[in-house]
Amino acid sequence: MPNTRKDYYEILGVPRNATQEEIKRAYRRLVLQYHPDRNKSPEAEEKFKEISEAYAVLTDDEKRRIYDLYGHEGLSGAYTREDIFRGRVEDFEDIFSDLGLGSFRSIFDRLFRDFVTGIFAEEPQVIEETLVDLEVTPKELFEGATKTVQYLSYSRCGRCGGSGAEQGGLKTCSVCKGSGRVVRSSIIGNMTYTVAKTCEACGGKGRTVERPCKSCDGKGVLASPKAQAFRIPPGVRDGSILRIASRDSPSPLESVAVRIRVRQTRSVRVIDGDLVVRVPVSPSEAVLGTIVKLKVVDGPLEVKLSPPVRSGKSIVFKNRGLWRAPGVRGDLIVKPYVMVPRKSSELKKIYEQINRAERQLMDRLRERVLKIE
Repeated sequence: MPNTRKDYYEILGVPRNATQEEIKRAYRRLVLQYHPDRNKSPEAEEKFKEISEAYAVLTDDEKRRIYDLYGHEGLSGAYTREDIFRGRVEDFEDIFSDLGLGSFRSIFDRLFRDFVTGIFAEEPQVIEETLVDLEVTPKELFEGATKTVQYLSYSRCGRCGGSGAEQGGLKTCSVCKGSGRVVRSSIIGNMTYTVAKTCEACGGKGRTVERPCKSCDGKGVLASPKAQAFRIPPGVRDGSILRIASRDSPSPLESVAVRIRVRQTRSVRVIDGDLVVRVPVSPSEAVLGTIVKLKVVDGPLEVKLSPPVRSGKSIVFKNRGLWRAPGVRGDLIVKPYVMVPRKSSELKKIYEQINRAERQLMDRLRERVLKIE
C-alpha cells in the first residue's frame, strides 16, 4: 500500500475521531452514490473500491489503530489485501441487503476478482491455521522490526493429487452413496419431516479412502519447514496477531498467524502500554540517594532517587512507555527496591564499621523512646 494513496478518513468524509456508527452511515450514503449498478460513470467502480476498503479498515479496531499510527505503510506490513476484507462478509451483506442493493458477493466478484475467491470460497482448501508465537523486545514492539518466523509450510501431495489415496484407492461412500449428504425422515402424527445432513462417514465428500497414500499418509498434503522474514509495524501491542502471506507460494493450503509476545523479565514488565521497571538499590544508596541510568525505548534516561529511597515507591515518567492506544503512549514507571548484597568479606567489614557507629546512636534513641513504665 504505497504512501501516495488517499486517506481513508477523507475517502469516507469523516473526522479521525469518528465513531463506528458515523463511519457506517458515511459508507451507506456513499455506497448508494457509487454502486456501479446505480452509477455508470467511469470513476464509479474505482470510487466504490476505495470506500469499501476504507470502511473495512476503519471498522476493525486493530487495523484502524495501526492505520492511525502509521498509515498505509503500517497496514501493508501486517495485512495482505485479502486480509483487509476477510471476516467482514456478513457486515457488508447486511448493509447491501438493507439498502436493497442485492448480493454483496456479486459486485465484489466483478470488482475484486484478483483475491475475492479466497474470501468467499465456500469450501476453502485451507488446513487449520498455524499459530506461531514470536518474542520481541519492548523496543522492537515500540519501533517495529523485521523478524524471521519459522513454521510448517503445507503443499498438495504430488503423489495422490491431494485426494489422500493411492491410485484407485478411493471408493464411493457406502453411507451416502456418493451424494455427500444423508437424508433422514421421521413421521410425527400426520406430518412427515425430512432432514438432510452432511454425511459424517465421508465428511460430505462422497468418497472414502480405502488405501491411504504412502507419501502423505492419507492427509492429502505434505509439510515442510520454512522460514520467512516479515515486518512488524511500529506500535503493535503485546498479544496482537499478524497474518503473513507466503512470498514463495500463493497456495491456499498455507495460512500462518504470528502472535506477538513482548519479552518480559523480573525487572521489566509491560502492562497495557506501561513500562514497569524494578531498579535494585543498595542500602547505602537507599540512605544517601543515587542516580540510575536507564536505556528506555526512546533513548537514555537518568532517574534521580532522592533519599531516603523506599522499596515500592513509584516514580512515573509520563508518555515514556509503549503505545497504549492510537496516538497515546503509556508511562514509564520506575520502582526501586532495596537489595541486600551477597556475602563479601570486604563489604562485611565496611558494614561492621557502620554498625559500630550507628549502635551508640540507636541505643540512645531506643532508651529514650522505648520507656515502658
